[in-house]
Amino acid sequence: MFDYLELTKVLYDDNIFLKDVQHEASYQSGWEKFLLHGYKDLEIWYKPTSNLIRIKGSLPYFYKGHNFSFSDQEFIEAINAINDTLKIDLYDARVDCFEFGIIIKVDNLPKYYIQNHRERPKSRLYMHENPKDKGCFRRWESPEIRLKMYDAGKNIKQKQNKEMQEQIQAEGWDPERNNLKFEAHYKKPEALLNKGRRIMVADLVDPNWNKIFRSDLYNQYKRLMPSGKIEFPNNKKNLSTSALLMLTLADETLNEGNTLQEVKKLLFGRINAIPEEVLTDADKKARKRQISSLLGKIHVCPESKWDLSEQLKAALKLEESDTPKGVNPL
Repeated sequence: MFDYLELTKVLYDDNIFLKDVQHEASYQSGWEKFLLHGYKDLEIWYKPTSNLIRIKGSLPYFYKGHNFSFSDQEFIEAINAINDTLKIDLYDARVDCFEFGIIIKVDNLPKYYIQNHRERPKSRLYMHENPKDKGCFRRWESPEIRLKMYDAGKNIKQKQNKEMQEQIQAEGWDPERNNLKFEAHYKKPEALLNKGRRIMVADLVDPNWNKIFRSDLYNQYKRLMPSGKIEFPNNKKNLSTSALLMLTLADETLNEGNTLQEVKKLLFGRINAIPEEVLTDADKKARKRQISSLLGKIHVCPESKWDLSEQLKAALKLEESDTPKGVNPL
């Protein structure tokens, strides 16, 4: 599903029609800014001296007022509506950036999945989050791409009025279900997806390209790492303060790609470094036995319960051959 996008077109033989858009501002650079009204406005930028037009905004919000769903047919209808208003053809416009994402129905609250994802080491992604989002939104940035994961249901409840919420429900949204959205904002789509060659609007509705977008969204997800391979005990007896501290340390260590044996080696090394006048050999052996006992009670799951790989693959309708193992190195 496409969302925000920015397009650029050189108007060679086209005469743009601007009578049905609202003039917003003029700039010394020569650019004129207009607004095309829909459910939400699209920005229309026109530079007569260069015969350039740029369009910026969210097509789903422009065309239907929300981004919970947006089919390929609706994408075409939205582009056609812009074409009809401006009297131009945007299908040969260059795509400067765009967003492509998917909504997944998950078993637990979306915030638990969001809070249990981090960037993989050497992914060249940097995580950002706002405390005001209370764990319901997280993004990862690199020069080429921005990855976003957020609670789609909460987003609707916060942004949409009652009337629009009812409309979205009619289109399939169940407020009682847990809906998580994973989205990639391609800042440099030609570099990431087409070996430096430009991508056109027509490509966004091409079935072969759509398969590339779906496959790459999955690969972008694999640049993230779900945590939570440690299974925490569900009884009070095994959740002492020392056990909780060890479980947390082990969980963080596993998330960094290490093993429980490396946790043990680290802690034993710390103990061995303590001077004998502080801890005798007997004291050190006693503490090592405690550490070994705590580590021995930890159960490591083969997969994280927060891993979205299979749900994402199913939602994107990908075959096994579409999802190469490993991480997209960019």
